[in-house]
Amino acid sequence: MYTNRSQPKLNAKMGLIVTSILSLVNAGIGTMIAVKQNLPSVTPILTTGKPALEDFLTGNGTALSPPLYLCIVTLLLILLAFQPKRPGMVGVIGLTILGGIFLLGEFVETNTYRALNPVSFNLPVALVILAEIVLALLMIAFGGITIIQERQAHHHAAR
Repeated sequence: MYTNRSQPKLNAKMGLIVTSILSLVNAGIGTMIAVKQNLPSVTPILTTGKPALEDFLTGNGTALSPPLYLCIVTLLLILLAFQPKRPGMVGVIGLTILGGIFLLGEFVETNTYRALNPVSFNLPVALVILAEIVLALLMIAFGGITIIQERQAHHHAAR
């Protein structure tokens, strides 16, 4: 007896949404740790000199999280990604770009290298940093897969 079973398709869009939500949760945890330990954002290019809480609210974010405005943008893009058609794709593309921005932010942050250095290793800080790197990479991967799947579906529908 032959049964035709279609291959399960990766629901990359839902993966992107879940990963983005986890990234926001991780940012919240990172913000709390950064404010408690006063870890403002310090990069070779941009440093405000503000305390961590003020830097989160009005500046570049903390050493462990993006600024508040990027968290709000992330939340809005997550809500858009749930929508069908063009608004959903705007959300997907936006979250994919944010994944790249978050990844870049982790690599330019000087605290990343300090926290992961065996001499100055700080487990809670290192876990938040590593989680954000993994989550940002997953956002980029799931977003890219979703964009490719949508383009293929659009091409098949046009035929």
